[in-house]
Amino acid sequence: MKNRLLSLIIVFCAFVGTMVAQQYSVQGKYSKDGAVVYLQNLLASRDVAPDSVVVKDGHFSFSGDADGKVFAKIFTENGYPSGLNIVLEGTVNVDLDRFIISGTEENNRLNQYIQEFYPIESGISEIQKQASEFTADTPQSEIEKLSYAYDSLFTQGLEIVKKACEENLAYVFPAFYLRNNFYYIERTKILEYADNGATYMQSPLMAPISKNIDGWRRSLPGVKITDVEEADTAGVVHHLTDYVGKGNYVLIDFWASWCGPCMREMPNVKALYEKYHPKGFDIVGLSFDRDKKAWIGAINRVGLPWHHLSDLKYWNTEAAKTYGVVSIPYTLLVGPDGTIIQENLTGEALAQKLAELYD
Repeated sequence: MKNRLLSLIIVFCAFVGTMVAQQYSVQGKYSKDGAVVYLQNLLASRDVAPDSVVVKDGHFSFSGDADGKVFAKIFTENGYPSGLNIVLEGTVNVDLDRFIISGTEENNRLNQYIQEFYPIESGISEIQKQASEFTADTPQSEIEKLSYAYDSLFTQGLEIVKKACEENLAYVFPAFYLRNNFYYIERTKILEYADNGATYMQSPLMAPISKNIDGWRRSLPGVKITDVEEADTAGVVHHLTDYVGKGNYVLIDFWASWCGPCMREMPNVKALYEKYHPKGFDIVGLSFDRDKKAWIGAINRVGLPWHHLSDLKYWNTEAAKTYGVVSIPYTLLVGPDGTIIQENLTGEALAQKLAELYD
């Protein structure tokens, strides 16, 4: 009986400890009395309005129970370019005049990167403002100069994101940055973070990305192709392996008739098919369409003579789930034995690779 009572006490204390850990208090300073400050929980439902308070005597505050939803943003109508990210745990101090947060180890570390990002975000905001003022008479040199400046700042920002992820494996705050920039970071890097046991990779904010991890592993060069079963335009079901791993190089092309960049790429893909198909090169198109007429119409209109499969499930297609595809166009170049050679080859890069293999 004593042991059972002790066990209950331990469980209860652990439960209470978890509850306390979710309590937060945001204590803020802002010199603009009467201004409205908003606290938006990034994991809340889209129809849930942010909390708001009015600044009084240079101060404002929020408090509550995060209930596992610790990722939030503090913002005003005319404040920091995109708001201040904060982790809702313990007491968080926010200075909106200087764009500084502090109070817990998560937020102290997050603040270091907020300070690094601030000049980059400010610079990008200024570039966007200048670009909005361009007219038909704006010299091309001015446009190119601004474009170069944007690319430079964007690249600097990505390096900061990678640094935050690599140096803070035991924390959740890097999820703020990785969630918004994973499209631009090498998949091998993200897999490396996951393999190194990064805490942020397990956070709810990363759920839409983490669910694709297994698919990304199936897309790595050197990995044998994973089979997918979908129907052709006549409704006959085929296996991807009916066409791949049969002794020829095969491009698996993930596309859709509604995808503008996909359709703009098709003339290039078609030209390469016509050039190298006599030497054995083949293509299998895995469509993300949901309208069969639109899918078949695009194939016929552009004249795409290779194999076409789809389950007409849009982004829920088995092709996307199997390979973790989060944007299209996307491709996998597969070798004669069914091993992936390279991913995401398009345009000139695809032409160069095929020339290397065939010419």
